[in-house]
Amino acid sequence: MAIDSAHYIGREQALVKHTFLDRYLPALIGKVCSRYDEFVYVDGFAGPWQSAAGESFDDTSFGIALTHMTAQRLLYLSKGRNIRMRAFLVEKDPSSFAQLERAIARFPKIEIIPLNGLMEAHAARIASCIPQSAFSFTLIDPKGFPDIGAMLPLLKREHAEALVNFMFDFANRFAGTDLIPALEDWLSALGSVGWRQEVEGLSGSERERKLERLAAEALQITGAYSFSPVITVDKVLHNRPLYKLIFLSRHAEGLKVFRDSEAKALDTQATARSASKAKKRAESSPIGDLFADGEDAVPNDRSSQVIRQSRQDAIRALGAQIMTAGSSGMVWGNLWPPILEDFSVTRSWLGHQVNDMRKAGRILAPGWPSERKQIPEDSQRLILAQAVSPT
Repeated sequence: MAIDSAHYIGREQALVKHTFLDRYLPALIGKVCSRYDEFVYVDGFAGPWQSAAGESFDDTSFGIALTHMTAQRLLYLSKGRNIRMRAFLVEKDPSSFAQLERAIARFPKIEIIPLNGLMEAHAARIASCIPQSAFSFTLIDPKGFPDIGAMLPLLKREHAEALVNFMFDFANRFAGTDLIPALEDWLSALGSVGWRQEVEGLSGSERERKLERLAAEALQITGAYSFSPVITVDKVLHNRPLYKLIFLSRHAEGLKVFRDSEAKALDTQATARSASKAKKRAESSPIGDLFADGEDAVPNDRSSQVIRQSRQDAIRALGAQIMTAGSSGMVWGNLWPPILEDFSVTRSWLGHQVNDMRKAGRILAPGWPSERKQIPEDSQRLILAQAVSPT
């Protein structure tokens, strides 16, 4: 499906999130359907908030998910595989729940179970209804802070991935004050309360990184995930984060799909924020805008800066890892996952950098199959040229 940015005027942050889901979900479901016989989508806060797409609900998380689930189910039916597709959609507000019940009639190919009430009250029962052999994706996207402990039955499922919204703007203001118990419980999930003193002494980007890692690691460790990378969704007109989308996966392939989808989402964010800031400035002072210094240009947006910095850091990390391995080198399949975990780069982009370094003679790649090969196979061994002693 195509995301229509016209439906997101005044809620550009949702456009970033939905761009990610629109890219990530079909890739995930396609991979899942090749290995599993059932895919389950769980949306814990599914109400069609502020939808501007009418009865299609194409600008809602559940609408995007159900559209892709329908398309993938029909695709696999055409290949002779009857993949079971189910969705559990939870909404606490009665009026929004009534809208939700009407909306799901548009998706007859999917088994949809709408549930009215708090996600915390339904999570364990939903988890018990999902067979161990099924693969699930859970979206936890509240306006505040959920009871993470109540979500663990879903997050701890063996065959699962998840996306959790951490409301950073509120966390930055209230963490350590005990004013939001659910936030305190989340950040203390690993059993330590020493973080309060650490956070209190930090400010700016250091405080942001600390809170982000506290929130992500609490989910990663308690849910036994291998990876917990984060997308930062910024305020539209200010260079500050609004919330963090924490992605949880146990597989390197899931990390690859995440970074591919994140790249599209960050590009969308840079474009939307730059346009909104330029429009705001033009409305305030049309003449002054003639002398703008380019601060609203897409390349200057925080998302664009993140990508540029990540690429520089990823190249350094790549070289450092191969250098540490010495003359024996490392296989590509062990190299790229930790780099993608730490930096906003795609596996494809990083693989092309490896090939460029190989061509330049900086990296040795014994058995590289052909010059037509652009990205290494996971089994490809890579050795830093200077680590090999001349004979």
